[in-house]
Amino acid sequence: MNLNKEVLDDLWSGEKSICFFVSGAKCYWVLDYKYNFSLDAEKDYRAYLDKGHITQAQYEEACRVFRGGILKLTADNFPQYLNSVSESVLTGEDLSKIFELDDDCSLPWLLKEVEGYFLSGASLGADIFGLVGRVASRLPLFYINFDRRIYMHMDQGRFHEELSYSDWTSKCSDFSFLIPDAERYWMKSGDLWKFRYV
Repeated sequence: MNLNKEVLDDLWSGEKSICFFVSGAKCYWVLDYKYNFSLDAEKDYRAYLDKGHITQAQYEEACRVFRGGILKLTADNFPQYLNSVSESVLTGEDLSKIFELDDDCSLPWLLKEVEGYFLSGASLGADIFGLVGRVASRLPLFYINFDRRIYMHMDQGRFHEELSYSDWTSKCSDFSFLIPDAERYWMKSGDLWKFRYV
């Protein structure tokens, strides 16, 4: 995948996001449409059908085409999903460059401003808030671990965990501690994860 302005704009708008997957003790980074990180999309479509928002034919069509025909994402069909989005599967090294794509943003300077905000309550202007938001939009928003059956997200105000499976641990919460240090592409000039909390 070419990490260009269009992709960055999709991340900033929330259209797309980044998910860290674990399957078979291997780590995968995927940048895709946010809705593709739902485990059980049938629950959503069934609710639309039950409420009369879609017809039976629309329900069947949606179930057939969603995520390339993978309505319920599992460890068994995860390789099929990866193949269908192969251009969107990235490495930590690929993602480490995602912060280098803005000429108007010096990360060390911005991190110093953010740390000053946390340390002393120093005010941040609207322009700085905008830059912080852009950086934060390039951090992973989802964590899916098929080996341990853990589904976590940081998409506040959304209830993605409701589209998980009953035998999974699923919640909206910080999952950074679950990601190995070697995979933390946001550790540039300091820990950019704290930008999530501005």
